[in-house]
Amino acid sequence: MAQSSRAGFRKKLLKKVTARSAAKHVARRLFFPRNWLPLLRCLRRRKGPGGKSGDDAQLKLYGQLLPGGFLNYGYSENPALPPEQLSLDAIQRAQVRYGERLVDLVLNKDDGVLDAGCGMGGLIGLLLRRGLRPTALTPNRTQIRRVRADFPDVPMIEGKLEHLPVEKFRASFGTVITSESFQYVNLQQGLAVIEAVLKPGGRWILCDYFRTGTTTRQSGHTWDDFTAALAQRGWKIISQQDITANVLPTIAFVHMCGNRFGMPVAQFVTERLERKQPALHFLAQDVLGELRTQLQEHLDVVDPAIFAREKKYLTLVMERG
Repeated sequence: MAQSSRAGFRKKLLKKVTARSAAKHVARRLFFPRNWLPLLRCLRRRKGPGGKSGDDAQLKLYGQLLPGGFLNYGYSENPALPPEQLSLDAIQRAQVRYGERLVDLVLNKDDGVLDAGCGMGGLIGLLLRRGLRPTALTPNRTQIRRVRADFPDVPMIEGKLEHLPVEKFRASFGTVITSESFQYVNLQQGLAVIEAVLKPGGRWILCDYFRTGTTTRQSGHTWDDFTAALAQRGWKIISQQDITANVLPTIAFVHMCGNRFGMPVAQFVTERLERKQPALHFLAQDVLGELRTQLQEHLDVVDPAIFAREKKYLTLVMERG
């Protein structure tokens, strides 16, 4: 191919998007009546009850980055390991160890195990390898597809724990496991469902974080509210282990990657847009500012110092009194 031809091809391939053309494309989408119905559907899907839990792109991304089937923070045997010495392989091993510790707590080998909030199925695989009979539960369509593909013979309950059809599954399980999932569950409704589906003498294994201090972030239950609800409903904690230090290495690794790569890349894109396309940068300033704010908020969520100050991560085993 001649040099001029290659230059022409490259010029077409790298054709810049001007502010005028970008505005034209947005206007075409926004003001043509035939696009109004699809736009309305998108807005409804985003705000609807199945929104995040229905098909969460963030969880899908995690599943692609860490293909072992786990979405948990992992359990690091060496809590003092600095994030610079961690790798994706080390994090996956920590996630497997996290799951193995939960399976070790299952004493009833004869009755079924409900994995309530099964993620991508990592724990399901461990339960099967131990000869146990798991049932998966999740409302997330991405997770449902993954688990059905990997474990077609494992029963699947599609929906949230609070909406589980209690009469169909009353006293069906010897063990219920909620692994980094109960933080999303309505406290009283979740307790009522777990009580109903557990067989007499069954146990509930929970591994999750709880809020302990004052924070503007509302994820997770407060520890005081949780323990008060347990006492009110006749639950007893028979085993409790604080593993906050063991999950912090993964959190610190994510935080380091965000600061070293995420923020600088976002700044690079903004500055390049300002230099190459000043008109488009002017139009997008508010959006870019909002994106930077959201990125910083996400980094604060995985700031190990903030996490350790505001939360504690526990492994609990509970039975009804």
